[in-house]
Amino acid sequence: MKVGKVPPQVLSRLVWSRRGAPRQEVVVGPALGEDAAVINLGDRYMAVHTDPISGSVKLLGFLAVYVPTNDVAVRGIEPMWLSVAIFLPPGAGEEVLDAVTSQIDLAARELGVAVVGGHTEVTTAVTRPLVVATAMGVGRRYVTTSGARPGDYVVMTKSAGQEAASILATDFEEEALRRGVDKAAVERAKEFIKSISVAKEALALADIATAMHDPTEGGVANGLAEIAYASGVSIVVDPQKVVVYPEVEVLCRAFGIDPLETLSSGVLLATVPPSRLPDAEERLRKLHVPYSVIGRVVPRADFLVKIGEKMYDKPYVEDKLFLLFA
Repeated sequence: MKVGKVPPQVLSRLVWSRRGAPRQEVVVGPALGEDAAVINLGDRYMAVHTDPISGSVKLLGFLAVYVPTNDVAVRGIEPMWLSVAIFLPPGAGEEVLDAVTSQIDLAARELGVAVVGGHTEVTTAVTRPLVVATAMGVGRRYVTTSGARPGDYVVMTKSAGQEAASILATDFEEEALRRGVDKAAVERAKEFIKSISVAKEALALADIATAMHDPTEGGVANGLAEIAYASGVSIVVDPQKVVVYPEVEVLCRAFGIDPLETLSSGVLLATVPPSRLPDAEERLRKLHVPYSVIGRVVPRADFLVKIGEKMYDKPYVEDKLFLLFA
């Protein structure tokens, strides 16, 4: 299989069909595009999500917090707890562990998340540091990826590809400079790691959005396709409305990566009914979160997502950034 996410058809055959014993408390289980499991606790719901962080080295600790907590937050549930497993290759010094755990501590404190457990080991199973983190939270209601309805507007926050740009600027800084990317642009892109969390905007829209999603691997294009697939609809996007920061554009272009098809943590994708769009926009403005209304949800057509003239008919987009680590 190729580097990156396992294709949906393989997941369906070898993963989703093997879910262990059924439990009535599980109201949202493994499914394409669904960001976190949801468990009915009686009077409240628990959201749980696990993510491996394999697409960065120097930003490993930060992403180990932001990425899985985003998946809980887009359920409309506050991330509260984190369990972290850290795997280091033989020969890794204490300074590597120090950097990873320092980043985890800083990011978790920023979000008000407690690190409650995990595991740390040195193993020949990895050739570079790897972190696998599970985020959890509890709330009284939840949002799914599958709730988008025809007529809804599609809102995105921040910039497509900003996570990829921060990784390219940090893990591949020398190569980016060699390929002609301006030093100032690289330095600005490094700062994007500070806006990778979507917790505050996701929680602000939790009672408005019909669906919310956190586009990670495969980027905004894949995230939209997953919403459309899960919801049984199609999405039409105005490419002029999709925000791509200049630093993202130049870094992705230097490495032959489409900004709309690469790691985009920090972007919240939300579908909002027309009657609630003004309210959603006002809440985002009050939070000072950059956003754009990029398209509409339409009845299911012969595509999942149409961005200008480009159409996506499958909920799977290969992310070329991962090839840089191969």
